[in-house]
Amino acid sequence: MLRVFNFRVGISRLYSVKAAKKDVKKYTDTINLPKTKFPNRLSAAKREEQERQLLADKIAVAYEYQEHRQLGGKRKPTFVLHDGPPYANGQLHMGHAVNKILKDITLRQRVTRGQKVNYIPGWDCHGLPIELKATSAAQGQSAAEIRQKSRAFALEAIQSQKEEFSSWGILANWQKDNIYTTFHPEFIENQLQMFHNLYERGLVYRDLKPVYWSPSSRTALAEAELEYDANHISPSVYVRFALNPSGLEVETKGSQTYALVWTTTPWTLPSNQAICFNGSLEYVLVRLLDRNPSELYLMASALLSAFEASTQLKCEVVQTLPGSSLSTLTYKHPIDKEQTHLPFFDASHVQDSKGTGLVHTAPAHGPEDFLVSLDKKIPVKCMVNEAGAYTMEAPSFLRGQSVLEQGNPLVLQHIAEDVIHSAKLEHSYPIDWRTKQPVIIRASEQWFINTDRLKSRAAAALEQVDVYPRTNAEASKRAMLTQLQKRPYWCISRQRAWGVPIPVLYSRKSGQVVLNAALIEHLCSLLRSQGSMDFWWSRSLEDLLPPQIAADLGYEVKDLVKGSDILDIWFDSGSTWSAVLKKEQVADLYLEGYDQFTGWFQSSLLTSIAARDCAPYKALFVHGFTVDEKGHKMSKSLGNVISPKQITKKYGTDALRWWVASHGTQHTSITVSDKLLQKATENLSKVRGTLRYLKGVIGEKQREGREELEQPILDASFLNKYLLSNLLDFESEIEKLYNAYEYNRVVACIQNFIANQVSSIYVHLIKDRLYCGDDRELLAIRQTLTHCYRQLCKSLWPIAPFLVEESWSYYDPSGSAFHEQMVQAQKDWHDPKAVNVVNAALDVKRLINQQAGDVNSWHLAVTIKSGSQLELLRELQPAFGEPMRSSELSEILQVGSVAVVQTDLDEDLDISLTALDAPLCPRCRRYSLDEDAEQETCQRCAQVMESKN
Repeated sequence: MLRVFNFRVGISRLYSVKAAKKDVKKYTDTINLPKTKFPNRLSAAKREEQERQLLADKIAVAYEYQEHRQLGGKRKPTFVLHDGPPYANGQLHMGHAVNKILKDITLRQRVTRGQKVNYIPGWDCHGLPIELKATSAAQGQSAAEIRQKSRAFALEAIQSQKEEFSSWGILANWQKDNIYTTFHPEFIENQLQMFHNLYERGLVYRDLKPVYWSPSSRTALAEAELEYDANHISPSVYVRFALNPSGLEVETKGSQTYALVWTTTPWTLPSNQAICFNGSLEYVLVRLLDRNPSELYLMASALLSAFEASTQLKCEVVQTLPGSSLSTLTYKHPIDKEQTHLPFFDASHVQDSKGTGLVHTAPAHGPEDFLVSLDKKIPVKCMVNEAGAYTMEAPSFLRGQSVLEQGNPLVLQHIAEDVIHSAKLEHSYPIDWRTKQPVIIRASEQWFINTDRLKSRAAAALEQVDVYPRTNAEASKRAMLTQLQKRPYWCISRQRAWGVPIPVLYSRKSGQVVLNAALIEHLCSLLRSQGSMDFWWSRSLEDLLPPQIAADLGYEVKDLVKGSDILDIWFDSGSTWSAVLKKEQVADLYLEGYDQFTGWFQSSLLTSIAARDCAPYKALFVHGFTVDEKGHKMSKSLGNVISPKQITKKYGTDALRWWVASHGTQHTSITVSDKLLQKATENLSKVRGTLRYLKGVIGEKQREGREELEQPILDASFLNKYLLSNLLDFESEIEKLYNAYEYNRVVACIQNFIANQVSSIYVHLIKDRLYCGDDRELLAIRQTLTHCYRQLCKSLWPIAPFLVEESWSYYDPSGSAFHEQMVQAQKDWHDPKAVNVVNAALDVKRLINQQAGDVNSWHLAVTIKSGSQLELLRELQPAFGEPMRSSELSEILQVGSVAVVQTDLDEDLDISLTALDAPLCPRCRRYSLDEDAEQETCQRCAQVMESKN
C-alpha cells in the first residue's frame, strides 16, 4: 500500500517563487554537453555515397583481414558455412536477399566472437533454365553453340549477382579465385572422379526405369524439379477388364465377369501389363442394377459404397471373395485383343482408401508398377517417346499423338463400351518447375544412384544433425527422413547439352557401358588443357580417344559411341561439398530455404554418405519464402515483385538487413511490405540516435598508452555498476540468441536494451552528473558508456554493419569496428546487489511519478518510510531520517531531496511528497538555491566551475 501526503498547496507556490537573479550568467559553456560530428541522419544521396565508401574502405576487406589475423590465447576452430549455390539465372530477388543476409549475419557474429570463418560463395551454372534463356532466340543450334551461349549467359549473371551481393556488405572474398562455380574445370574434374568412384562401387548404375519426364523440356526431372498444380483437371474413369472364366467360380452360371479398375491416366492403358490386388482385402462380385444382369463386376468390398456415391450406380452384392483367391485370375487386354491372358499380382501398394482395390499396372509409367515388374520378371513396355507422343509400337490409332493432349480422349473413345463411368477430377498434379507444363512418368534408360544402399546410413547421419529454428526442428527433420525413406531411386541423368557430360562410352553393338579409370583420367587431362568439357560434343570419338585406352577397354574406337546425357544439376550442387570443403571436412552449417529439405540438403547428404559415409553438415538452418503483404508469392505475372535494389535505394542497405533479421527466421512466409520496411528504417534511426548520443559523450578513442578503458572506474556509483552488470547479461543473452539463429529475438533484445537499460534508465538518470558533474564523475560515465558503446557495436555489427562502421569511424578514425572483434564484457561486472539496489529505487521512482504528474520532480522533497526495502535503499543513502540533496538515491528518484525513515520491516512502503519553495540552480537545474544567500549557482556547480578555471 502506498500512502502519499497532500502537497498540492505547496506546488501552487512554485510558480510565484522569486527566480534567480535576472542577469544570471549563461552557463552553457560550462556544461559537458555531448559533442560529435556523427550526423543524426543522412540524405538518400549521402547514404549511397557513404555505403560505397565504407564498402571500399572497410567492409570489402573485412573477410581477408579475418582470414589472416593473429589471435592470442586458445584458438577457436574455424566456422565453416558452405554456400548453397544460387542459380546463375538473371536478377536477384528478395529470396536471395533473405538467404545471403542471414548467412552474413551468421558469419559476422562468429567474427565478433574472435572466430575465423570460412565462406566460399558459389554459383550453380548448368541446367535447362540457363540453356533456354541463352538459346531462346534461335533454333537448331549445335550442342557446342548452346554451351557457348549458355556459358556467356551464366558468366554475365554471376558478375551482376556478385556485384549486388557485395553491395549488401556480404562478408566474403569476391575475387575470381575465391568463388566456386559448377562449370569451373577443377569442379568438373572433381565431379567426374566422384562419378567414377561411385560407379566402381556399384552406387551409380544405368537402368531402364520409370522417371518423371517433362515432354516440354524433353528431359528427366528429379522430384526437387517439380512443382504442383493444385487445380489440374484429369479424367476420373472406371474401366472394366474382361476376366477369363477359368480360375474364378461364381454362383451365377453364364455370367460375364469383369475386373473394375479406376484410373486418372487412361493414356497409359495401352501399356497395361497386369492388374494388382491386395490378398489381405475382401472383394465382392456385384451386379450393376441398371446394366446387363448377366454382367458381374469385381471390386474391394470396402470401396463399394464410395463407388456407388461417386457414380450414382446401385450395386447388388452377388458373392464375397477373399483377396487370396484372386491370384489365379487372368484377363483380356482392353485395347490389344491379342493379349488374352494377362496376370493378377498380389501387391502391398494396393489399398482400400480409393479406387476399387484393383490397380491397372503399366510398369513403364509408375514406380510401384515397375517394382512389381521387377519382382514378377515381366518386361517393361514403353510406347511414349521423349516428346510425350506415342511411338510406332503403340496401337495405330494413337501413333504420333500427344499422350497429354489427345491420349486420354482417343483411348476413352476406343474403349467406350468398357467405360463404366467417366467424370472430371480436380487434383494436385506435378508440373515442370521451369516450363510450368505437366509431366508424365515414363520409363527410359537413365543413370541412377542406388539410394537403397544409402538410406539407412543417411537417416542415421541425419539424426545427429541439429536443425534450426528449434521451434520446427523435429517436424522438419521428420519430413526429410520420411521423404528420404520414400525415395525409390535418384535419377542423375538429363537429356540436355548444357551441363557436365556423364563420362561414359557405350558399345555400339550391345549398348553396354564402357568405363575405366584410364578413360576418366584422360578426360580430366583434356579438361585441364582446354578449360571446359565442350570437346565432348565438338570432337569425334576418334579424335578424343587414344587407341591404347580403347584397347585397354577391350574395344576398337570405331566400336564405341559417346554418351549424350549430362549429370542432373542436383548432382552438380549436391557434390559441391567435395570441391569446396577439405577432404575430411564437415561444414558447421548449411543455410537455405525450407524447400531444400527435398533438394540440396538431401542431394548433399546422399552424395556425402555415398562418397565418405558421413553427412556434409553438422547443422541445418532453414528460412521461409518472401510473399507480399497479402500473402501472395511474388511473381512478375502478379506485378507484386519488390527487388532488393528498390529497397536499398529507398531505405538503405542496413534497413534491408534489419528487415531480414527481424522477419526472416521465424515464419515460413516472410512478408515484404513498405510498412515493414519503413518500420525497420524507423528502428534503425532510433539505434542511430543512441549511438550518436553515446559517441558524443565518450569522444574519440584514446591513442595507444592512454586508453581510458584500461583505468579502473574511480566513481563506483550504483548506476555505473548497474549498467555494467546489465551489459554483461546483455552480451550473454545476445550470444545465446545468435547461437540459436533467433535473429528476430536478437533485434528485439537490442531494441529493448537500448530503450530501457540505456536510454530510459542510465542515460536519463546520469544527465545531471554527466552535464554538470566534476571530472572524476565524467570520466567514470565515459568509461561506462564506452563499454556500452562497444558492446552495442559488437551486437549490431552482424545486422547493420554500415551503420556501425560509420559510427565507429567517428570513434576511431584510424580503425574499423571489424578490428574490435575481441570486445568482451568483464566477468567482474556481474553485480546482483547493484541491480537489486537500483531496481528498488526505480520502483519508488515509478510510484512518485504516478503521484507527481507533470510537476518538475526536482522541486519535490520526498520522505520514504521503508520496511522491506530499507536495506536496499540505504545503500544509496546511508543516513537515516535527515533529508539529503546529493545522494545517489535523490539522483535516481530525480527529486530535490529525499529522507529515508526506518519503520517496522513488516510495514508497506510509505511515501510523502512536499513542494520546495527555493528556485533551482540556473546551471544544473537540480539543486535548489538558498534564497537568503548571495549565490548565483548551487555549491556543487560553483566548485566544479572553480576547478576548471
